[in-house]
Amino acid sequence: MRTPRPSLVVTGQIVVMARPDGLETAEAIGIADGAVVTTGSARDLWEAAAPDARLIEAGPFAVVPGLHDFHLHLVGMARARRTVDLEDTRSMDEIVARVASAARTLPPGSWVLGDGWHTEVLKVAEFDRLESAVDGRPALLKSHDRHSAWSSSAAMARAGIADDATDPPGGRFERDARGRLNGLLRESAADLVARHAARIVGEPLDEALREVAQELSGQGITGVTDAGDPTDGNGNGPYAALGDSFSSLAAAERIFDGRLRATLNLPADAVAAAAERGMLTGQPLSDAAWMRVGWAKLYADGALGSRTAALFAPYTCGEGEQRGILRIGPDELDDLLRRSRRAGIGLAMHAIGDRAVSAVLDGLDRGPARADLPPDRVEHAQLVRAADRSRLAALGVTASVQPIHLPSDRQAAEDCWAGRLQDAYAFGSMAAAGALLAFGSDAPIESANPWLGIHAAVRRTALNEASGPWMPSEALTVQAALSAYTLGPARAAGRLDLGHLRPGARADLAVLDVDLATLLAADERLASTRSQVTLVDGREVRGA
Repeated sequence: MRTPRPSLVVTGQIVVMARPDGLETAEAIGIADGAVVTTGSARDLWEAAAPDARLIEAGPFAVVPGLHDFHLHLVGMARARRTVDLEDTRSMDEIVARVASAARTLPPGSWVLGDGWHTEVLKVAEFDRLESAVDGRPALLKSHDRHSAWSSSAAMARAGIADDATDPPGGRFERDARGRLNGLLRESAADLVARHAARIVGEPLDEALREVAQELSGQGITGVTDAGDPTDGNGNGPYAALGDSFSSLAAAERIFDGRLRATLNLPADAVAAAAERGMLTGQPLSDAAWMRVGWAKLYADGALGSRTAALFAPYTCGEGEQRGILRIGPDELDDLLRRSRRAGIGLAMHAIGDRAVSAVLDGLDRGPARADLPPDRVEHAQLVRAADRSRLAALGVTASVQPIHLPSDRQAAEDCWAGRLQDAYAFGSMAAAGALLAFGSDAPIESANPWLGIHAAVRRTALNEASGPWMPSEALTVQAALSAYTLGPARAAGRLDLGHLRPGARADLAVLDVDLATLLAADERLASTRSQVTLVDGREVRGA
């Protein structure tokens, strides 16, 4: 078949493909019908272009394949813009003041919602201050890692939780010295209240999602995988049985159409509902060409910040001998694997602690073989023993990791995982063992800025961090980090036509505001990198 003449030519310092071992570059690419049709010199491609072809001259700036955030929470990002931001609070006084200020603007009985508090800021002896701050309203304040929540008594009452409540499977109610609930909820215990909380839906949610999509385009992101929900509750519309996030995003498809490719994970509870609809991981939604069915999300454990990540050895911080919470047992995991395999749905398994990672890999080792599906995924994989890093590759499991967590979690890891830090955030060792790395951000828990993630993976430190790199032997090259944001997610999703700009690829790209030398330096300048022009399927979704 004859190659079509380009209707669009892009010139500049073009990264055609970022491989872990190096960059493939070109002076120009030609685009027709939404796909890359040729690469080569600017002069040759312009001469071969159609008479009415357009030209984007990037000049000295770098052009990269569109980035894909392989793990974020789109609905969470949107709703976080409309709730009380507690991320930068450094004292109980600050938390209480912000919550009280928000409560005063709400009618009596309305929910007060907030996100972002850090464990070290809370003072259990002062938990009663929440009651006066919200003046009897139900309130649910989620932690930075979203694996714990601080709830008012009115909120727990609406969820039917009293002092004699027993801990739910995979969760824990914290109590005071007299055995009474103190409002602090861990893991699935927080889910019990969250399902009753007010949610931003409809046009207010759509408006916030538009803002999120624009922000992502401005950072050079052309594809995302929504991480999914812990339960199938609170869904709405045609996809209500697939949970809140899936159904909300499917309903908002027009917002992403032509702007952002979105893969939607579903809760593990919803595998049967997906099977009834004939959904398969990697396949488009029947009525939304820009959206695809993702993986079934399950939680094997909690998180470092809440000290609920499941560990083999006890935490070296806090009181008592804590080993975290393992949220799924082997029988339950084996059953889910059998059902998901029959349904054609892959698994995305949240596992942060070494015991949780080992448990899900054991399950995959025991379970039925994966059919013609994109690989299963381990989400986060923040503490992984050497033997299990090799098993990621042997079992063909994608390491879906978020390097931006590293600088945020550094101090907590040193305090709580002492004696095993050689297994923490071991990106270099995972790659050396042959595991496929696919990078994401976990936004809104961390910034969605992919360039901060690349900086963290390469420099192993926060911006302008005086203490220097943390375990620099685990650092990745810039080429490998960029590959994990482009080619890695494409391969993990079974999309050979994404993640690169070779002929045959969809024309998803970003014209950056830095040159290739600055990109490869990966220093502090990388943090402010933005896309001047972003193309999806060869169509401009963002211009300078």
